[in-house]
This record gives sequence, C-alpha cells and structure tokens, in this order.
Amino acid sequence: MLRVSSISVMLAFAMLLNEGLAQDSYVDSLNVVLQKQESDLSRYKTLTELAIAYSDSNYEKSLDYWKKALSIAGKLGKRDLVANAYHQIGFSYMKIGEFRLSLENLENAGTIYKSLDSTKSYAGILNDIGLIYRNWGKYDKALEHYLNALDLCRKIGDIEGIGIASNSIGQIHFYRENYLKAIEFFNEYLGINEAKGNVRSVAGASNNIASAYMELGKFDEALEYFLKSLRIYDSLGISIGVAIIQDNIGSLYFKQNLLDNALLYHQNALEIFQSLKSVTRVCYAQKNMGQVLLAQGNVERAIDMFHEALSKAKQIGLKDVESDCSKLLSECYVKANNFQKAYSYLLDHMAIKDSILNSETLQRIEELQAQYERDKKEQEINAMNARLKTQRLILLIAIGFSLVFISLFVLVVIENRKKKRVLMNLATLRNHLFQNISKNLCNLQMVKNSHEVEDYFTAWWEAKLKSVHEKSNFFHFSYKNYTFCYYVIAAEPNTCCDFININIYNIVVEYLKKQGELNEGVLEPLSNYLTDDPIVKSLGKNSIKLYPFILHKKQILTLCPDNMAFRQFGSFIVSKTFQWVNLRSDDIVYLFGTSEEKSAMNELRKVVKSIDLMEFTEQKDLALNFIHSLELKEDAFIAAFKV
Repeated sequence: MLRVSSISVMLAFAMLLNEGLAQDSYVDSLNVVLQKQESDLSRYKTLTELAIAYSDSNYEKSLDYWKKALSIAGKLGKRDLVANAYHQIGFSYMKIGEFRLSLENLENAGTIYKSLDSTKSYAGILNDIGLIYRNWGKYDKALEHYLNALDLCRKIGDIEGIGIASNSIGQIHFYRENYLKAIEFFNEYLGINEAKGNVRSVAGASNNIASAYMELGKFDEALEYFLKSLRIYDSLGISIGVAIIQDNIGSLYFKQNLLDNALLYHQNALEIFQSLKSVTRVCYAQKNMGQVLLAQGNVERAIDMFHEALSKAKQIGLKDVESDCSKLLSECYVKANNFQKAYSYLLDHMAIKDSILNSETLQRIEELQAQYERDKKEQEINAMNARLKTQRLILLIAIGFSLVFISLFVLVVIENRKKKRVLMNLATLRNHLFQNISKNLCNLQMVKNSHEVEDYFTAWWEAKLKSVHEKSNFFHFSYKNYTFCYYVIAAEPNTCCDFININIYNIVVEYLKKQGELNEGVLEPLSNYLTDDPIVKSLGKNSIKLYPFILHKKQILTLCPDNMAFRQFGSFIVSKTFQWVNLRSDDIVYLFGTSEEKSAMNELRKVVKSIDLMEFTEQKDLALNFIHSLELKEDAFIAAFKV
C-alpha cells in the first residue's frame, strides 16, 4: 500500500509543478490587465481573480489582493462588494491562524449581509464564525452558529448550504468522540455534493468520513475514503488538500504501528504546510510527527517537535493542539525520568481539556442538539401536511379531469356506435374509474415528481421521430430501494398516460409489498392490466406497449431483454434473458422499441450496435438519422443512459 501511495504522491507533485507553471502564466496575464484598467469596478474584479488564483498556493498574497479589493469596493460604495471582500479577508486570516482578525472581518461582513437581507451569504458567515469557535475549543458556541446557519439554509432551500452546515455539525460530534453521529452528518454532506457534482467538497467529505472511521478502528474503510479524497485533490492540483490527506494517512499508519510510513507522510505534509505558511496545519503536522518520534523512542526529537507545535498553538489559540501537546509532553518527560515536568504538563492538559468540555458546555451542546432534533421533526410534520393538502387538491382536479374525459368519450363514441352499446361500455368504464380513482389519483404527484433516476445516471438521451406528442414517453418512480423505469408506446399518450402511470405505480407497489422484492414476476400483473383494463381496452387492441426495467442500488434488471443492450468493460453486450446486471461507472444502458413487427426490432438493434462505436454525446443525432432512413413508425425510439 505504501508503494502505491508514494507513487500517487510523486504524481501529485509532478502535476502541481505543471499547475504552478500554468498558474504563473495566468497570474502574469491578470497583472498586465490590472495595470491597463482605469475603471475601479474592473480593477476590483481583477483583484478578486488574483486573490482566488493564490487562495490555495500563497495565503499572504491572496490576503493582500483581497485587502486591495476591499479598498476599491469602499470607494465604489457598493456594500455587497465590501461584504464579500470582508468575508474573504476573514477566511484568509483563518487559514493562516489569525483567528481574532478573522472574527473581526467576518463579523463586519455579517453585519452588511444581514442589512442587505442576503440570507445565503449570512448563513455562510455564521458557519465560518462557528469554525473559529471550534478552533478555540468553544464547541457550544460553534454548534450554536452551525445550527443557526443550517436553519437559514433550510428556510431558503439552499441545498449546498445545508450540506456545509451538516458537515460542520458532524465535526462537533467528531471532537466529542461521537463518531457514528459524525459519520451520519458527513454522509449527508457527501451525498449532497455528489449529487451537485462538487468534486472538491466530495473530497472534503470523504476525508472527514475517513477520519471518523479511523477513530473507530475501521482502518480499511478509512483508507478507502482517504484515497478517494487524495485522488480528487491530486487531479485538481490542490496542494493544501494533498497535504492534509497525506498528514491524515500518516496518522492512519501510526495507528497501525507502521511508523516509518507514518513519519514519511507527516514530513511530506509538513513541508507543504510550511511553504503555504499555514500555521494551523503546521501545528497539527508537528504534533503528529512528534507522536511518531515518541513511538520510535526518539524522545528528544519528539520533545522539540511538541514544543514547536505548542508554542504556535498558544499564539493562535488552537486549544485542541495545546491539550494534545501538553499530554504528549507529559508522556515524553516520564520516559526521560523528569517527573516534575511530566506532572506539570499533565496538569496543563487536564486544565485545557476541562475548559473545552466542562459540564456546562456539554449541557449546552446537548440542549442545542435536542432543539435541532425537535425543529427537524416539526419541519417533517409541516412538510407532510403540505403534501397531504397538495394531494387533496390534485384529487379534486383529477376527478374533474376524469369527468371531462368521460364526457368527451361519450360524445365521440355516440357518433360512431349504437346508443345502447355506447351506454353499456360507458357504464363499465365509469364504474371502473370511480372504483379506483381514490387509490390511483392520490399517487399521481408521486409518479410525476419522481427524480430518483438521476442518482443512477449522469446523462441520458432519447431519439424518436418528431410527432404530435412532443412530451417524452419515459417515466420512472421510486419505492423503497427500487426505481421502476419504463417507456410507454400509446395511441393517445397525452390523454391516457396519467391513468396508465398511476395504475402501473399501484401494481408495482402492491407486488413489492406481497413478494418483498421486485423481479421479473412483476411482468405478469402488468401484462394482465394492459389486457383487461377497461380504459386500455377502449383505446383499441395492442394500443399500449411497455418497455420497463428496474434499478436497485448499483444493479439493473432487464425486464425486456430483447429490447436492451449494454456497453460494459469496453464491449457491446446484448441481454437475452431476465437478469440483474451490475452497473459500473461509465457503463451505458440502451433501451429501444417500437409497436411494429419483430423485423423492425432487429433493425433497431443493429442501429444501437452501430452508434455504440461513437462518443456518447454524438450518439443521439446519429440514431435519429438511422431511424429516419429505416422509415420506421413515429413511435420507434432509442434511449441511452450513462452511469
């Protein structure tokens, strides 16, 4: 494992060198632009771009550019720009360990954001201020700010902000050694950012989850998440991220008693932190190196390392490092037979730890957590009541729609059939509708609003001939751990698809409740429904065709094997039987169909095999050309889903 990790680190350094050269060119071009600009607004924008360019490589330069941007924002009199500059200056001071200056600037930004009713930005300020209190060891104050930030983000529906606040709350649970609770909040943060495609935040969440697993002694899980995070930071060329993960992997090796490997990773991390002048991170890395040296029996070097870390921690108020270094120095002096110093440092450790987690603070944290749980429950109840109200409204609208549909049906049929037969059919149809309408229509919103398929596929396209029905015939809904997906080919989809969809939903849910799992057996009740249902019968023989499949975790069940194909392991695979297939990243699932005879299906299968050779983004246009050239009916379709 060490060899693989070392290669990864060397590749990261090579990449960082290339990134550095590219960044120098970019920064030089910005400086040239800055010298030529006369407009203060343009100068402000360029200064912020320069500040951001240095945000991960040179904290002091980044801070200097933000200060210049603040000065220009003040001249312009634009309060939103002033607030943004204060916010970034505060965050920059935090990164170099100047917490009091950081707090001062963040509070300035917060005051302006609040007066401007910029709720999203103000929530971000609360989260950052909480981070300062966390570093000072004031966990109750930190949690209070995090929960306030979370509440604001929930009110405005800021999903990304909810994730950030959840991550921060998870860190409080981590420091309180409640690691399972911490993982719960970290996973919420991870899920939000994976859905949003925020890879940098995915790396941060993975690092936090790994750290919690490491403390639980689950070293394999911890290493898996650390390496996931390292690969992302490496690919983005973010040196501070690479260094943090190296430092954490060093701690993992230390816990596994692989001391030489641990020392190597801590040393690599320390050098990057020192080059960035990140005092906070230097403190952590020196403390970690001291631990390894102490375990190796190199007591004198360990003492020197702990003293350096302790001195810096006292200067910037990093209480957790103060506490840990005092305890470790006590252990060092016991080994050196200097019991007076050992006792003195042990007392320091106990005093700091008591100040961080005294009974008053713990009680306040428990109260805040309990309040959070109550508020969360209340929000869930309110959301449920809102859904019920919406469903009742939909039910009334749907009943009205059904009556209109029946009336139109009567008018059309009376013109073409004898009155007596029409009335008999109408009575049967009416009875069927009203017997099932309550059960069906309450689920209409659930079927229409399901978006769970996005969790499985990163992209998809469909190719079909232009027809009077512009709307896609692809539908899906989720129930428990299953997502049921299907294409509908119908004579009048705009008229009947809502009825078909809600009946399919009910059939699938009822089958799952009876059987406990979804499998190919669900095709039988679906087939019976399409054969026997009065509404479907009224549309004419063979007017409805379904092409379904089922998603479950990372698997797909080929319910229509003759109409499905896959791109897996670099090969084109046609499925001939009902089976669960494992989906992997970058796999492609093809689904195709038509109401025509079997020969048309064979032609479509050939089309899919041909377009599979092309890039995913180019396949749709090629598929459309093929369908046109084959002169197939308008209901022929090909769809592709990329994992």
